[in-house]
Amino acid sequence: MSMQEGLEILERAAEARGKILRAEGDRAGASVGVLALTFDVGRVVIAPADDGLAIRGVGEREGLPDGIGSLDEEEPWWRLLGQPITAAWPGGVEEGVGASGLGKLMVVKLRFRDENENPRVVRLEATGSAIRVSLDEV
Repeated sequence: MSMQEGLEILERAAEARGKILRAEGDRAGASVGVLALTFDVGRVVIAPADDGLAIRGVGEREGLPDGIGSLDEEEPWWRLLGQPITAAWPGGVEEGVGASGLGKLMVVKLRFRDENENPRVVRLEATGSAIRVSLDEV
């Protein structure tokens, strides 16, 4: 699956205003090796790859990777549970870097809640064999 196709999965969740129900990872903290996000409209698994972030949709819970646990009480996920995802885009496009046309998706930003409703933007960044998760200032 191409990086663009992976980003499109997140964009479709945003178009459907999918509410985030659960966040899971292979370890707690600011960096995870694999991240699984469950929305009311579907599941997404995000993992680091040689060329950035690999994003794929997962149909059933059984399709999630083994060894993941709840991140629901971790930062920033506890702030976001039950909130709709309203946008997804490659990070760095503001500066002209990381655009999907470059073929690598090193950073993805996910906006929860509309711009006029105190939005939260989560930044997912590929850092070698991990994904750094942080909350951007809006």
